[in-house]
Amino acid sequence: MADRVSAHIMIGGVLPRSQYPVLVQAIGSDNAAVDWDGTPFDPACLPVNDPLTLMDHEVANGCFETIELCRRLGLQYVRWSGGYAGSFPSARVIYRGHGEPRRYLTTEDDQQLFSIESIRELGSIVAIENDYQLARQNPPPLVLIDEEPIDEAMMEPVHG
Repeated sequence: MADRVSAHIMIGGVLPRSQYPVLVQAIGSDNAAVDWDGTPFDPACLPVNDPLTLMDHEVANGCFETIELCRRLGLQYVRWSGGYAGSFPSARVIYRGHGEPRRYLTTEDDQQLFSIESIRELGSIVAIENDYQLARQNPPPLVLIDEEPIDEAMMEPVHG
């Protein structure tokens, strides 16, 4: 059985409305709620100016496995999960919509920790502060868009 901890995730970016059911199914699969009391996610209620925020107290290995596949949809996310003694530390994971997710060690209160190795690697207080600021950024709001209709006039062949 997997170690289970509390975790929350904020999801943002632009998503075609036709792909929204994929995200909704992922949220249901991971049993994420809109608050720590377990209020179920309602697909009809998206925040207007904020990322979609979800949470759960019983997240296997601190990872919303299915939701985090939203990388395939081009969405961004920030996930924090508590640590499990002897298995894994608390961490903040940031995915900016491309590349690989970046992991930052944190406290149980989501405060970033710097190991002596990372301090040496960063090399200056300015670099440390920049790294800290990057780790604290949240994703943009989640926005659903209608797909662009095909402009038939542009699709007509040009006859000369």
